[in-house]
Amino acid sequence: MTDQELLEQSINRLKLTDAIEYTGEFGAEITTFIPFAFWLKQEGLLAGRRLVTYGGMRPYYYFLGDDEYQEKTVARVWVAPSHRDWPTNSTYSATSRPWHVYPDYRSIYRGQGRLFSRPVLFVQNKFTLEFGKGPINYLSIRALKQLLERAADRFDVVYSRPRTLPKSAGYTTDENTHCDYPELDLVRSFGNVLVLEDYCADEALAYNSTKLEILAKSHLFVAVQGGGAHLLACFGRSVLLLLHYEGREYPHAYTSGPYKYLSTSPPVLLLAREHDQLLQGVDVMCNLRAEGEAMMLEPQYMPAFEAMRV
Repeated sequence: MTDQELLEQSINRLKLTDAIEYTGEFGAEITTFIPFAFWLKQEGLLAGRRLVTYGGMRPYYYFLGDDEYQEKTVARVWVAPSHRDWPTNSTYSATSRPWHVYPDYRSIYRGQGRLFSRPVLFVQNKFTLEFGKGPINYLSIRALKQLLERAADRFDVVYSRPRTLPKSAGYTTDENTHCDYPELDLVRSFGNVLVLEDYCADEALAYNSTKLEILAKSHLFVAVQGGGAHLLACFGRSVLLLLHYEGREYPHAYTSGPYKYLSTSPPVLLLAREHDQLLQGVDVMCNLRAEGEAMMLEPQYMPAFEAMRV
């Protein structure tokens, strides 16, 4: 079906059933469904109706009234784009459309939650079974060690690698096979590094709202391909170093897709396609300095910066 046909079908079904339900992974919800839901809200099409999604997603739908929002308790599943029933539904090919309105999570959440004394560097990692092969897109322990050693004296670092979370987190995770990865002892050995999952578990904090509050204060990101990185594209006026070995996001999502329009003044994207380039990117990131919300870089690092910029 064309985007126009999917749009008309979605609106007709919403009017007929008084509900619209999201089924799928977190990344596609962030990049393609929430902007559509926000547009429905602004068009008045959710008045007297409700949106249904997974547990813990309420902070992402701050623009909905309580009577317009409902959660389901089932587990997330992956749904192929050909079976998604809303318009512009694939991160891999999406472009900004008239039926998109983009939430400004930074302005909503930056005044809430934990305070930091220095610029925040947020590191988003994963170590899961991918494409039926095994872990592929992840930050190596070597790269993490270099990053944390270089960043420890300059930034407050927040590290995240989603895995099995306590019930108090209130979050429905993607249908992933998490693999054992021995990086946490290294990460925890740095006194100024906050492990997001530890923090939420220790303080019995809601995972998604806590993460959004921290991201809203962050202007430096290091991440790997996947849904967790998609969320970072919502936080503009920032620099994002992204490792991408495999995945259909390349090149469109990064050059012309959601990473270029999910936020006003989208992140400056530095893309690493192999490990040595990642280490080079880490060197660049650790030599950025904050001037207000702007990040400045010494001239000697600019050639590497421009070589990776997408």
